Amino acid sequence: MSGYFGTVSASLYKQKAFIVKLRQLEFYPLKTRYRTLTLLILLPMIYLTGLFAQNLQDIEQSCFYKDGMEMFAEGTAVVNTGQGWETYYFAVQPYFQLDTTKVTAYTGMQITKGTFDLTLGAAFFPWVWDKMRVGFSARYNLDYYNDTSLSHNFLPGANLEVRPTSWFALKGSVSCMFKSRSIFAIDSSNKYLHSICQAFSIETDFYLPYEIMAYFSVASYERYRYMTAVAPTFTLGATKQFAKNFHAGLEAAVRYTDFFTTSTFYDGCEIRLSVGRKF
Repeated sequence: MSGYFGTVSASLYKQKAFIVKLRQLEFYPLKTRYRTLTLLILLPMIYLTGLFAQNLQDIEQSCFYKDGMEMFAEGTAVVNTGQGWETYYFAVQPYFQLDTTKVTAYTGMQITKGTFDLTLGAAFFPWVWDKMRVGFSARYNLDYYNDTSLSHNFLPGANLEVRPTSWFALKGSVSCMFKSRSIFAIDSSNKYLHSICQAFSIETDFYLPYEIMAYFSVASYERYRYMTAVAPTFTLGATKQFAKNFHAGLEAAVRYTDFFTTSTFYDGCEIRLSVGRKF
């Protein structure tokens, strides 16, 4: 009889240990996603900041952030695979931006069949050095899905831009996204669903010969798309400067969901061709 109870106790102990391990596995992605996200943001910034500090001792002290004002307007044609949250296949994006040493302001729209987006934003850099500037930013996005939903996205955050050499620059931002979405099918006194989550963006720019600038970025949001921090977009592109201040660009944006967990899912892709002019 004692052997029987001993066998039952051992079996219950194994089941309990299995349940504990299962719970650990369930919560493991939740714990690691924010650690991974934090490291993804901080490590490149720390490294480039150190590189910047070392580069201050170089003999050549070039200043990349100079006084002045620059404006440019841009038009973009978009082709979307239509596989993910966005069901459109074609879109048009007019965009306008103003830049000074300490202030950046921009506005743009995305027009597709059945959807409309409007984005407004600005950044202020009170701390500007020869090869680095630090500041704050805020952007607002209105996202209207015809007969489906209306969303408001607001992102206040902090920005860091470092350009230690003439051919490389790093841009990073950390924000807090406030999202409010109204679902038209919900018939209640409170139709708005509210959420708050992290948002981040890291971009590396490479200034190449023949006035070509190539760039790569990973971000939890785009100019007209605002998802949670675990649904990033990877963007690779290049722009070419032509005579009379005209430029053209081509980029590809690949989107994922649940990227920082064990169930990463490919969400879709966009190809964008843009043409613009500086004033």
